[in-house]
Amino acid sequence: MTASGPSIRTARPGELSYISYLHCVLYEKEYDFDATFEYYLLEGMARFMENPEGGRVWVVESGGFPAGSIAIARSSPDTAQLRWFLLEPGLRGMGLGKQLMDTAIDFCRQGDFRTVFLWTVKELLAARHLYETYGFRLTEEKSHYLWGRNIVEERWDLQLR
Repeated sequence: MTASGPSIRTARPGELSYISYLHCVLYEKEYDFDATFEYYLLEGMARFMENPEGGRVWVVESGGFPAGSIAIARSSPDTAQLRWFLLEPGLRGMGLGKQLMDTAIDFCRQGDFRTVFLWTVKELLAARHLYETYGFRLTEEKSHYLWGRNIVEERWDLQLR
């Protein structure tokens, strides 16, 4: 990236709220999620802020504002959860998603994590492809009514050691 282009950095105080906003707006527009999705995001973010030990949040900064994100939250002593992975539509296809994944997975490998898992929605095809590329394997599916519509949630796991 050029000095004036998008860059990846550790999130600053207050930016998790902005990341929640970006998710809500994008997922409502692209996937028709309703307002209950915001509660889901904020609940997880509040738990992370209460105990961030062993985790980290990164943002893609573009034009002085967060325009993408990824996070690692400790789920158990040796298990990490990849969360809040997002890129604004105008930044997709530039390799930033791969850079975010590299950053998050490298963080896990350098730490004491043995496993990383994530939950996603089946229709997020580009993200699912990226997870497969990194060696994640689909381990669970749940079909249910959530966030104002019928969805299929998927759990993906990556063994690090």
